[in-house]
Amino acid sequence: MGETGDQKRLFLGFEVHAPWPDNLPDARTLKAKHRHLTLAFLGNTSYQEIRSLIPKLPKPSFRVGPVGIADSVLCLPRRHPCVVTWHVEPFGDDPLEAYQQEVSDFFEAQGYPMDRRKFLKHVTLGRSPFKEKEWTKAFRPLPLYYHHLHLYESFKGLRYEPIWSHDLCPPFEEMEHEADIAFRVYGETLGQVFRNAQIALAFKCPDILPFLNPEIQAKTLEEGIIELNEITTEGDKQIGTPFKAVSFHGEIIKEKEGLMWEMIVDV
Repeated sequence: MGETGDQKRLFLGFEVHAPWPDNLPDARTLKAKHRHLTLAFLGNTSYQEIRSLIPKLPKPSFRVGPVGIADSVLCLPRRHPCVVTWHVEPFGDDPLEAYQQEVSDFFEAQGYPMDRRKFLKHVTLGRSPFKEKEWTKAFRPLPLYYHHLHLYESFKGLRYEPIWSHDLCPPFEEMEHEADIAFRVYGETLGQVFRNAQIALAFKCPDILPFLNPEIQAKTLEEGIIELNEITTEGDKQIGTPFKAVSFHGEIIKEKEGLMWEMIVDV
């Protein structure tokens, strides 16, 4: 890796979307558009050299952005924390573990030193100064999803801008619908469609998270809707939710990126 005079501070990561809280405890907080999951930190390095490697970079085997649940606060490094993050657990299958390993192997083979500690999935929300107890007390679990893969350039002021991207299909997109809530839900398998449908519901009502089931085994759309309604019914019974029922509506449509279903939710 030569000195070419085009040094940039670079890393590879996925952009992250969640129903972020409007108010967070004090810290130097990242704007929502800059929140991400880091896969490989490259540091200060030649952009020209990295750009020449991009065509050879292993691309994700998955076409739909994975989903997960932010389940706890992590302040890192643990002994003298300077960043406050949310730890993320996958919801269902976890394709990120294998892909992060693949990316690390690729860059290491090109002479870039990689952090070989266990991959800790987390999203940075802020940097010091902050009070760990305040963040822990204020934390509530939230659904999230990963979208496009980016090569990011890191700037001062907690700003991270994509300079190369590999697009993924989102797990869901909200649709306009009279009176009700509606989503286009995507997945490469029927099971993934129903997992992503649950995360879509949780974006509207995060309190429903404890009632979600990543192991839905439905083999038809009707069976899946029945299971989704069992979740919404139990959630409404125990905590109250804005959902009356998932409508028996639509069909599974095959598209370029996989499967799509228009989910209508009565409210």
